[in-house]
Amino acid sequence: MKKSSPCCPKFILILIYLVSTFPTFGQFTLGNTYYDSTGFVEYRAGNLPIIISAPHGGDLEPDSIPDRDCAGCTTVKDAWTKPIAEGLYDAFFEQTGCYPHVVINLLHRKKFDANRDIIDAADGNSTVEKAWRGYHSFIDSAKNKIVLENERGLFLDIHGHGHPIQRIELGYLLSGSELRLSDEILNTVDLIEESSIQTLVDDNLPDHDHATLLRGAESFGTLMTDKGFPSVPSQADPFPMEGEPYFSGGYNTVRHGSRDNAGGIDAIQIELNQEIRFDETNRIQLIDSLTHTVNQYLNFYYNDLYLENFCNQPTSIFETNFPIDLEIFPNPAADFFSLKTEWTDIEISIYNLLGQKIKTEIWQGSAIEIGDLERGCYFIRMKKEGRSFGSWKLVKE
Repeated sequence: MKKSSPCCPKFILILIYLVSTFPTFGQFTLGNTYYDSTGFVEYRAGNLPIIISAPHGGDLEPDSIPDRDCAGCTTVKDAWTKPIAEGLYDAFFEQTGCYPHVVINLLHRKKFDANRDIIDAADGNSTVEKAWRGYHSFIDSAKNKIVLENERGLFLDIHGHGHPIQRIELGYLLSGSELRLSDEILNTVDLIEESSIQTLVDDNLPDHDHATLLRGAESFGTLMTDKGFPSVPSQADPFPMEGEPYFSGGYNTVRHGSRDNAGGIDAIQIELNQEIRFDETNRIQLIDSLTHTVNQYLNFYYNDLYLENFCNQPTSIFETNFPIDLEIFPNPAADFFSLKTEWTDIEISIYNLLGQKIKTEIWQGSAIEIGDLERGCYFIRMKKEGRSFGSWKLVKE
């Protein structure tokens, strides 16, 4: 009798979806636009380690969906954030030849708030609940693709604020009072564990600490300020003063960043002021500057070859020298696995289905011990000389 797979049914479904997706990510073809089952959530397929989310920019108000009237519900839309997200999709392609992942809520915020849990987001409406699941499923799928292809990536939740101070507010899930703390305190474990860029703090190329990532010379806010878009936190504006309004991040930044899941995707909520959203010339410059800043940020902190090779495609050296017939055996495996290849000094990283890195070892020809892993399905990501060259599925018995 054939031995059954140890993967539970829902894992099997996820794996079938993920493993069958390359190079076009399953049913998603790069550069094309797709919709969820309700038609109210739009996904633009990407191949960069970047996810752009626009939860409050939609303007559809179908009569079939009642307005949300939950206690404390905000129903004002973030004007111009949908066109800005669409513009970023095009701008990244113009600058890199590649696409970010973009997810947009097409419904007005009075109908659907995609930056809340399902209860407040949908206010009990079954159609909106489906849209909520579609919205976050698109993001989760994009995150899985990024982790498998790039290991690391960045989620950007695009919003608009109406505060009187005309500056971009960058949310890392730290309150204004926390940002006003000293660098020494910001660099403590307790504050790092609150941060939506927790994984980046633990692992970034220049080994910058938390405070430097938030408001140092190469922080996201400083890079934007240097391009003419004042931002907080940044080197010039390290924190909001007491009494000044400031958005620190919401549901999406929590759910999709690295604070709660310790995964490879960090998150920043980007709150855009009215002055740069409402003026067409400013919007065009904003889109261009944001695109350049994200590319700089990824190259500086995540992958110093990113600007040379945006789409993470193998270079000619890798195509010539790296084996294409590498095999993991045994697979399924119980206590160990090894590789069939002529190469050694291969960095092997094991990820679970949440995109969390479980362990990393350098393969020198000996077996990789996995007896301590739980039964289930994993992905193996391999690197040589600092560059990734493939992903494989591993079943742990």
